[in-house]
Formats: sequence, C-alpha cells, structure tokens
Amino acid sequence: MMKLPRHHVRLLAGILCILGSTSALGVDPATDVRATAVAAEEAYRRGVDDVNGSAAARAAFEDSARLWREAIADGADGASSWFNLGNALVRAGRVGEAIVAYRRAERLSPSSDDIAANLAEARRRVDRPIEADANDLTFSDLSAWWDPMPAKARLVVSIAAWFLFWGLFFVRSGVGADARRGERESVTAAWRFGLVSTMLIAVVSGATIAGDLLLPGWRMVGVVTATEATLRSGNGDGFEAVTTEPLCEGVEFAILENRPGWWRIRLPDGTLGWISEVDAESVDPG
Repeated sequence: MMKLPRHHVRLLAGILCILGSTSALGVDPATDVRATAVAAEEAYRRGVDDVNGSAAARAAFEDSARLWREAIADGADGASSWFNLGNALVRAGRVGEAIVAYRRAERLSPSSDDIAANLAEARRRVDRPIEADANDLTFSDLSAWWDPMPAKARLVVSIAAWFLFWGLFFVRSGVGADARRGERESVTAAWRFGLVSTMLIAVVSGATIAGDLLLPGWRMVGVVTATEATLRSGNGDGFEAVTTEPLCEGVEFAILENRPGWWRIRLPDGTLGWISEVDAESVDPG
C-alpha cells in the first residue's frame, strides 16, 4: 500500500473536514440558502395574515427580516433579497433599516420601479424628514432621467448609433472634395446633422449605462437607524449638539469622513456634524 507524503495527508484531511461539514452531512449550501429564503417568505406571509399592527404581526416581520439577513450573509445578496428585507423591515416599523435595504437594492437594480416605489413609501414614513438642498442631486434624481428605457435597450441604441455614425462617416469620406463643393447646402446640412446626432445618441446612451454602474458609488451615504440621534460638533459625546432637536430614524446623509466610532456627515440641507456609528448605518456594506 502506497504511503502518502505528510503534506498530502494534511491537505486531504482538510478537504475531508470541509466535505464533512457539507456534502457528507447532506447539506447543500445553495439548498440551505433557498430554505432560508422560503422560511423568510413564509414569516412575511404570517405577518400579513395577522392583525395589522399587532404584536404577532410585528414579530413575524421581525423574523422575516432576520431570515433575509441570514440568506444575504450566506450569499443571496442580490437586489431581490435586499428588496424583500426592506419590505419586512418597513412592516416591522424599522424605517431607517428599511431605507438602507432599499437603497442597497437600488444600487444593484437602479431601474426597478418596485424598489423606487417602496423606497419612496419608506421615506414618507420618516417622522421629521430633512428637505434636500435644491443643488444636491442624488443618484435617484439623476437616474430618473433615463430609467424609463431599460439598460439593455439603451445599450442596443448606443451600439447601433455608434456603428451608424462610422458608416455615415466612411460614406461621407468617400465623397470627393469637388462633389462636396458642388452639392446643395441642404445636403451638406443633412450630412452634418446625421453625423452629429448619431454621435450624440451613442455617447449619451453609453453615458447613462456608465452612470448606472458608477453613480451609485459616487459617494458614501448613510441612514439614521436609531429612534433618535444627536448630531454633534465633534467626534465624541462631549461635544455640543449642532441641531436644536435630534435627528429621527430614517434621515439620510452623506458621509464625508470616518473616524473610529464616528462619521462626519452632511445632511440634505447642508448641515455638517458628527454622528455616532451606533446610531446609523452606511448604505455601502463594505
């Protein structure tokens, strides 16, 4: 019988340990995630079936949110999972955390009407919202300009316009200088219009696709998840409060600086200050 080298034995033992915790026990990780998602959906349905606003309904929604978080932690971190988590959280009365979940879903699927509608509903439930500065455009504001056309359609339009531009360009290049001088002014204007318009369509359509990918990470944002949070002038509990009343759950802000346990933030109305990380959550999971 052939004797394996010692390092091969250690490697084999490690592989067997991994297999022993999954396949050998009949546990398929993908199946386990699906089972968690199914349990989360069942808990949500229980909450819907219970009396609206009752303790039993809220407990069911809390259970659904917990299970969706487990599924996300196990790898089911797509837009639909974050969307479902937001639905459970908003029904459980945790508006701040629901907004975080919806905004994470929005970053993964910027064109979803369902996500946009539920995010808007969660924002309407914020007790004391802070009005945004007119100059402070969010990703939702920008993407709303092109969202009516799906991303795939915009990609097709961009590619088609790009090829059409170069087709027109090469055809136009084949026309001799004498022929160009002798053509009517309306023909020259038509050629220029065709070249310029196809180029603009290609560039703008491509830019919207790039916007879908890049704008969500344009800046770090966070949401107040505590019932109330104090905005302070410095990164410590000893600093004075910046606002006359505390920030309420669900208020969103831009994160400007990160210190241990504290964020320097800018509110939608332009107010600057520091907030404890305990009282808020970043939309950026990383």
